Amino acid sequence: MYTWFTDLYASLLSRYLARKLHHGLLFSGAKGIGKFSLAEQLSHTLLCKQPTVDGPCGHCQSCHLRAAGNHPDYHILESEKQLGVDKIREGIAKLSGTAQMGGNKVLLIPKADTMTEAAANALLKTLEEPTANTYLVLITDSINKLMPTVLSRCEKHVLPLPSIQQSLNYLHEKGVKEADEALLGAYGNAPLRLEEALEGGDEFNYRVFSDGMQALLVSDPKMQPQNLSSKWQDDAIQVALWCQLQAQQNYIQHQSPRYYAHYSACVEAVRTLQHPGVNKSMVLFGLLKTFQR
Repeated sequence: MYTWFTDLYASLLSRYLARKLHHGLLFSGAKGIGKFSLAEQLSHTLLCKQPTVDGPCGHCQSCHLRAAGNHPDYHILESEKQLGVDKIREGIAKLSGTAQMGGNKVLLIPKADTMTEAAANALLKTLEEPTANTYLVLITDSINKLMPTVLSRCEKHVLPLPSIQQSLNYLHEKGVKEADEALLGAYGNAPLRLEEALEGGDEFNYRVFSDGMQALLVSDPKMQPQNLSSKWQDDAIQVALWCQLQAQQNYIQHQSPRYYAHYSACVEAVRTLQHPGVNKSMVLFGLLKTFQR
């Protein structure tokens, strides 16, 4: 678990040991801050037969089963796309009755915002009236995509971004030596997003974008707007957002109408790119031409 969640985890653990923890928990926050790690560690504690103020003991039978990946009372509901009603009902059925290990039952939903309306409705009864010793832990990057009825039945924890220093310390300890405040900002100040982009071998990342934009601004014939817009169209929204970040930083530094025009063009491009069927290459071409002026 990540250091920036230490205080929250300690608080949740203290409440659990005092038998005051809500049965339905919702963790929301930006992508790439480690919400799943927090939810997973809490789930492990809920399953442990001998939890302490430091978390799961790691030695009981329940901990051994969980570590082996076959704990009978621990269920994770995931789907490649939408989480449908059948999947939710399947998870709920596993929570019915007595826990096989005689302790708690935990249902973890890592992408709760992908539930269909029918799936969310199917989950409501369990959230309202769970079986004994049952905990439901939901995670989302987009809390506004969850039904109000689901939100009202969960104890909500909005997880903030870690501080810049916490993020940089983490990244440097992980060996991401090139991480700095500017690069972190390009990934929304979410350290795990930056780590994944740099260490995961993504073909398109901020370094590639930055190099391309620098070449564009010095009129490299190989980096003309039409070439970049075609090359980057699959990541069009990310490109527009990074252009927007650059324009904002330039305007703050220089207070020039030119950079304000760049920023406005980026905002419009991001809005346009949200529409289905839009020609992404054409939108990017127009945006990149703006940056050449």
